[in-house]
This record gives sequence, C-alpha cells and structure tokens, in this order.
Amino acid sequence: MDCGYFTDREEFGARQGAPSFSAFGSGGDIELLLAPTSAAAFAEAVRALRLGGERFEVLGRATNVLFPDCRTEGAVLSTGGLRGEEVRGGTVWLAAGEKLGAAAQRAQKRGLSGLENIASVPGSIGGAVAMNAGAYGREICELVEYVDVLSDGKTARLSPQECGFGYRSSVFGKDTIVIGAALKLVQASPYDVAESMREFKRRRTASQPSGRSLGSVFRRAEGTSAGWFVERAGFKGARAGGAEVSRKHANFIVNRGGATSADFVELMERVRDGVKAYCGTELVPEVVILRGSQILH
Repeated sequence: MDCGYFTDREEFGARQGAPSFSAFGSGGDIELLLAPTSAAAFAEAVRALRLGGERFEVLGRATNVLFPDCRTEGAVLSTGGLRGEEVRGGTVWLAAGEKLGAAAQRAQKRGLSGLENIASVPGSIGGAVAMNAGAYGREICELVEYVDVLSDGKTARLSPQECGFGYRSSVFGKDTIVIGAALKLVQASPYDVAESMREFKRRRTASQPSGRSLGSVFRRAEGTSAGWFVERAGFKGARAGGAEVSRKHANFIVNRGGATSADFVELMERVRDGVKAYCGTELVPEVVILRGSQILH
C-alpha cells in the first residue's frame, strides 16, 4: 500500500525506528508510521488501512508510549502531523498535533491563562485530551469547550459532557480520534502568565527527573501519588538493565543508557508486584505499552 501521501516526511518520514519516536528511547523498527496532515487525509488513511485489512493503532506524539523491542507489525497512525490554531477571544482551537508547550507559550504572549500548569508537559493537544492529562491539581477537561473528532469516517464535534472525561480517561481511542479541541482560556497579564509558567516549570524541575522517560508510570492510587507507595516499598533506585526507578521521583522509570523496553516492563512489573505485597495496593499503569499491534493498558 502506498501511504507516502499521508506522511509528513520532514518530521516523521525518517522515523522508522521506535527509539527516535519513543520518549524512552527503546523499541524496534516500526513497519509503517503515518502522520496525516489534515482531517481528510487522516480519514482516508483509516479507510485505506481498514479496507486493506491492515492492523493499526492511533497515537499522539507517543510521549507516554512504550514500543516493543521487536518489530512493530502493522501501522502506527500518529495525530502529530495535524497542525493549526484559531483564536476567537478567549477560546483557542488547536489541532491535535500541536505541542502543549508551544501552545502555552503562544497563549502567554496573547495574555491568555489556563495552560500554565501543563506548559512543561511533553506531548500534544490530542494526546492530552484523549488521556485527560493534568498536573498540579488541574486537568485539561476543565478547559475544553468542545472536541472535534473523526468517527466512522466522518468528523463530529463533541461537547465536554459527551467526551466521558475521567481520571486519565475519556471516550477517545481508535474508533473516536481527536482531530482538534477548543480550549476556553481567560484574559490575564502576559507577565503574570509567564511568572506562573516559570513557577510550574521550577516545581517540575525540582521534583521530576531529567533524561529519557515516559512520565508517570502509574496512576494515583487511593487518592495518593503512586510514587509514595513505590518509595515506601523500597524501590527507589531499583534497576533492570538500563532502566532505573528514579531516585528523584519514584513514579518515574528513566533510561540510564541502553535500556530496552523489556527492561522497562520487567522493572514496572517488579514494582507493581512489590507494592501489592508491601501494602496490598494495586497500581495501575499510566504508561501505554504497545505489544506488536495492540495497545494494552
């Protein structure tokens, strides 16, 4: 199948190996990586893949996705090629592939507040909406005015109530794909917004590790940060190959060099089993693990 039409070659065309696409820097080759640059092209890509009987998964910028060490069979369809922004008063519409940090910087220059807490979070608008990303007590669903989606080959517009937002969850996935979202921001002093962004960045830098990771490994449990359980179970600094539980924040697994996806999974499972044995708490992964052509949570 000739899918070159759908690929943003400047950014994604050379990325046929998962290490260059994955935030963790591990994984094998990707059989086919597509990044359509319009909603129409995205719909056509989905249609072509389904008609051809191709296995595929839909991802954003994969900043919280672990790719398998073996070759990823089938296609990875990324919303990262969807770009665009429209500003109407305090409402900002952003295409799914727009980066959170860049969008927050532009909002700051316009004197629009609301994105400061996630300005330093890696990833894209589409991925953030799909997983209802959040930080420091706020989630992106609190800003959503509506979400544009692709479903059954057609575009539609969903209200926040139709999005099924929950803690790190929503209705979005392979069958209902985020194409863009309108976020309702509020007018504020550009200086004050910039100061707020700097403070959140300072807090993030002070508490979270640098280097390659997939962000938070586990979801909050019993209203408490998963890192609290991991640290008390004695797993800070634990290693499997090149993967290590961060000594700075126990809910991060970092790549200390040469880590494989198998290292990550082994360490994650050891931590999960160890926490359950220690206090009976069942930790649920926040990281998405891609196995072959299926996404498993």
